[in-house]
Amino acid sequence: MDADSGKDPWVSVAGQQWQPPLVDPGVPHPVRMWDYMIGGKDHYKSDRVAVDYLATLWPDIFLSARAAEAYAERAAAWIADGKGLTQFLQLGCAIPLKTPLDGIVHDYVPGAPYVYVTDDPITAAHARAVLTARARGPMHIELGEFRDPAPILASARLGQLLDFSRPVGVLLIGMVDYILSTPRVRQAVLDIMAVLAPGSLVVTLHHLEFPPEIGRAVLGAMGENPAQFTPRSAEDVAALFEGFEFVPPGLVRATEWMPDGNGPGHDLAERCDKLGGVLIKR
Repeated sequence: MDADSGKDPWVSVAGQQWQPPLVDPGVPHPVRMWDYMIGGKDHYKSDRVAVDYLATLWPDIFLSARAAEAYAERAAAWIADGKGLTQFLQLGCAIPLKTPLDGIVHDYVPGAPYVYVTDDPITAAHARAVLTARARGPMHIELGEFRDPAPILASARLGQLLDFSRPVGVLLIGMVDYILSTPRVRQAVLDIMAVLAPGSLVVTLHHLEFPPEIGRAVLGAMGENPAQFTPRSAEDVAALFEGFEFVPPGLVRATEWMPDGNGPGHDLAERCDKLGGVLIKR
């Protein structure tokens, strides 16, 4: 169904036909696995079994997830605190329910619209039921193919919610490392940066590649990997953002990005396999 037609904006924000992926609760999903790793409640037995198995091979799995979650919370607070942003967009398959980022943003800018775009129908439906009930400001959850953001950014639906002639705070959480094709990721980054007004800030988070034996186990635990979870080397991650400017301290381990004492710290940096940084549109 075409959401731009106005018939059903719940299905998609993109002005094109799009079918959300089928979700099988018996197959582990990395977003629900993540929820379990950070102490949330929005996951299934299959997700817990998969994570517990992976923890026998990679004991830092819980530490790394919590370091990344703490980073995302710090970065969301930083871009919302006195940077002049009054509207926010989060693209990716992850909608955190334990500590929703829209709530952190609304602590600083209560009237700012915050739009989530995800392709996971179960996550989106649950988030609508849970987050809208406790939202502290304008918040919208839309289904759409975030891996090809150009149609979403140009859609009438998003144009009703956000004004791209003004700066936007963008959070790419559960996005750039949930796209299998590296050229597709690069094009997504280019499309996003092209549409943003100067002064916009973009939060990025990307999983670093595992040692081969652990990587095979992780992907095997997720069946055919329908979420396209794709860890990359630090060099490959940096190349995705080539030509764009990161605010200090740059693209670094999640533990090293403006630490505030919450979450794993500097002494655990080498055990954290997530890179994070905030881009600025000049």
